Amino acid sequence: MFQKFIINDGRLKAGLVDQHRELAEDHSTTQGGGWWYMDVESRTIWLYGKSILFGSVPKNLLQQVIASGQHDYPDCTWYFSRSSKLEHAMQKAERLGLP
Repeated sequence: MFQKFIINDGRLKAGLVDQHRELAEDHSTTQGGGWWYMDVESRTIWLYGKSILFGSVPKNLLQQVIASGQHDYPDCTWYFSRSSKLEHAMQKAERLGLP
């Protein structure tokens, strides 16, 4: 099982699954996906990479979904990277002074 997410029906859906398609039944509104990691202590969520099946999420769409609260993680700090590896996404954030 892997930590994966998709944007489906205007909402960020995340879970522990083998395939991104397991996160929803109807994918007519799926607009990309990727991988996620949550640092519980700092309440930081990292969204990174892309779904092989659905591709990557456009950054502006991801920003809209997060800003509108269409997810299950209130009061978290979010970071998004196109990097395929969590370590690279975190290193980049560190260099930029992000949490």
